Amino acid sequence: MALKIYMLSAEIAPFAQQSQLATFMNNLPPYIQENDHDIRLIMPKYGFISSRKYVLREVIRLRDIEAKWRTEVITGNVRSAFVPETKVQVYFLDLPAYFEDVSHLLYKAKNGRPLKDNTERFGLFSKIALRTLEKLFWQPEVVIANDWASAFAIVLQKRLFAREEFFAESKAILALHSVEELASFTPDVLFDAGVDPDSIGLDLDDDTRLIDVAAAVADEVVLVNSPEINMEKLAKEDEQLSEVLAGRDSAPKVLSWEEDTGEAWGNLADQFEIVLQETVEQE
Repeated sequence: MALKIYMLSAEIAPFAQQSQLATFMNNLPPYIQENDHDIRLIMPKYGFISSRKYVLREVIRLRDIEAKWRTEVITGNVRSAFVPETKVQVYFLDLPAYFEDVSHLLYKAKNGRPLKDNTERFGLFSKIALRTLEKLFWQPEVVIANDWASAFAIVLQKRLFAREEFFAESKAILALHSVEELASFTPDVLFDAGVDPDSIGLDLDDDTRLIDVAAAVADEVVLVNSPEINMEKLAKEDEQLSEVLAGRDSAPKVLSWEEDTGEAWGNLADQFEIVLQETVEQE
């Protein structure tokens, strides 16, 4: 069954890279696309990304996309390009006030400390990324968020946007590549985004992490092992995450890529194909 798949990520090589997530996002989508799926990616437009070098094009209907945050309405513009040497379309969300001055460290200041507004920065990215779908008149069967920086999209999709007909049928997959959390998350952030904290189903406190919240509400959780990180092992050793995963109706799926080769990515795409089809078939 051919699917429309929307993948959110804070980093995609070669545009921006701080972890193996960027390598994953560069290499896997073309192989998924070979299975006749319509797959599209979206990431923030950081100031250091050259529009000329990567041929980022403005799209008239993707201007002034609105998202409410607290009592304000924030607007962003989206540009379009392709992952180099592929036919995979990638959108860039342009929010200059939040991403223009971000360094190549992405989530940290130059002194190595996490940016204080990471939660708001990537929360807005997630919310406007979902609103972009309406402007595209494109309804994906599956939305995939990767790690904490786009995990808010899962929470929004399942606990806010699901009330809207446009998003009601879309499934949400949280793909975890690490347990590193570089955002200070509190229940107040849910209020800022318009989500009722009581709808999450967890006892929330200042120690609750965004990945824990997203893992609790996602239709499916995928643990991605890479050459550097055994995510399955980390999830078992992480007290908070393991508790959340144990409370789900089904165990998370575990997928692995052991080397950066075409054969390895093809095998991973085959593994992912099974997860995608099983997820869309869920009641």
